[in-house]
Amino acid sequence: MTKIIMDEMKKTRDALQALLKEAQESCRLTIKLIHGEEDTKVLLDRILELEANADNEMVRITEELSEIVGKLFLAGLLKRAVVCDAVVVNDTEEMFDIMQHVAENWVRVMESDSRGLTEEIKAILESMLQNCIVMLEKAIDILDGKDISQHTLNFIQEVDGNINQANISAHNILLSMKGDKKTIIRIIRIVKHIENLGDKIKTVSSYLLYIRTGDFIKV
Repeated sequence: MTKIIMDEMKKTRDALQALLKEAQESCRLTIKLIHGEEDTKVLLDRILELEANADNEMVRITEELSEIVGKLFLAGLLKRAVVCDAVVVNDTEEMFDIMQHVAENWVRVMESDSRGLTEEIKAILESMLQNCIVMLEKAIDILDGKDISQHTLNFIQEVDGNINQANISAHNILLSMKGDKKTIIRIIRIVKHIENLGDKIKTVSSYLLYIRTGDFIKV
């Protein structure tokens, strides 16, 4: 029975790993969207497709976890499986919702008034998203068991600190900008969404470390 449970939990971890990689892809696509590197509609459709696929996958993962919980008799594993269901799955799903909002708001910015946009703002947004990609990579390492030390979590916190500093820099620039106020407010929302994405990744990483080791480190 124990082997069956562990095999099922591995399948769930593999599915979560795939979703974290898709979250990275969503960040990369959004960077391309910001810089106008490819057709806007194609990029937006792909980001929305990833979000829709994540919704369906999360339902399947939740159902799998419910079955695992029903089979578990080891208290430690049961607790970790419940945490995985309650926190990791929910916050991972919200990552895709955040990226959808970022992408859709950016498209509206470009459609309304993009003349006042500076390359500096685009660079800050790209930097924030690149940091999210790095954090997601470390989260995957924790999930895979490649690096389950507190040092990894400390690194993730440092990278999230970079995102928070970029958020402050972006706000200072945006609040001093002249132009369409609605556009400026929309960009501020985009920055805030990406900051929230970093927070979600940080929380998920902390709980993934708990699921792997049984040690919970608050971030």
